[in-house]
This record gives sequence, C-alpha cells and structure tokens, in this order.
Amino acid sequence: MVYFSVFDNEQELLNAILILNNIDQIDLDPMFFKGNFYKKIRLPKIYGDLNPINNIPNIDATDLNILDNSINSIILDPPFMFGIHGKSDKYYSSKTHGIFKNYNSLIETYTKIISEAYRVLRNNGILIFKCQDYTDTKTSLIHCEVYNIAKSFGFYAKDLAILNIKRGKVYNSKLKQRHLRKSHSYFFVFKKE
Repeated sequence: MVYFSVFDNEQELLNAILILNNIDQIDLDPMFFKGNFYKKIRLPKIYGDLNPINNIPNIDATDLNILDNSINSIILDPPFMFGIHGKSDKYYSSKTHGIFKNYNSLIETYTKIISEAYRVLRNNGILIFKCQDYTDTKTSLIHCEVYNIAKSFGFYAKDLAILNIKRGKVYNSKLKQRHLRKSHSYFFVFKKE
C-alpha cells in the first residue's frame, strides 16, 4: 500500500500513520473528547479528557499522572481557536473543543502539553499532534509554532499529513474576506530522540 500526505478521511490518515510507525494501539490520548479518532481504530490503552463526557476519566494533558519515559505513543488534539470576540464563542468548535483567550495562552498550553508528552514518552516514542492554522483578524500559522515548540524539546518531525476538512466550518460570514479560509488541519508525527 502506498500512502500520500494529503487525506480526505481522518480514519484513513490515522491508520496510515499507525501502520507506517508500527503502532498497533496508541498508548495515551489525554484529549479524547468524544473519541471520534477511534471509529475504525482501536481505543488507546489510556484515555480521558480535561472536561470529560460520557464517563471517561479526567486527565490533564499539561500534568499527566504517568511515569517518565514510560509510554510508546501519545496523540494530542488541542483546541486551536483564540481571541474571544464578536460571535467566536458561538462557533461549534469553540463550544465543544474550547477557545483560548488569546494567542499567548494557546502557545503556553501547547508548550506545556508538548513538554509533558516528551517527558512521558520513551526514547523513539511517537507523538501524533493534530493542529490547525487560524485566521481571525490576522493569520496565525499554528503548525509552524507546533513544529518549533516540539523541536525545542528535542522532537524530530518524522512526518506531516494534511487532512482536508469540511469547508465553511469556522468563519464569520458578516466580515469581508481578507484571507484564505483554512479548510485543512495538520497531523505531525514527532519522534522523541
């Protein structure tokens, strides 16, 4: 089977990442939410969320109760929106996945969760990190920030996949368009070295 870097289906994308990295089952997902990653993929060995629903455990990805260097794989899918104003707090994504107060709070949280992932992963462990660029009044290339943060902790960016997402999911139709709408997300595959 040959896999390319752009996908229209999240399940196919995740399956390709797992196969190419010899991962039978993800060890940890501390941002499980509703578990949409696992429609066709095995549930992780450990999963939970900061604001759990459906009787799943409470887990804080910035402060994991897990031993250093003890797991082989982790997946992170943090919120990507920031800057509450106008109707941004009414978006489906901001109501279900959260919205950061500002860009600095997003970067601070991303730094904490990547640092914590590095701490708990064994050498050669894999971090799968889903992120999305965001345009509000200006464009923020969040995937570049994620890459730089991960690299600063010693991760190697082993791979990058792009997922086409449903168009029109997050935008304000009342504003004059000045930027391309972001209709894709990124899945980094970082390796702890």
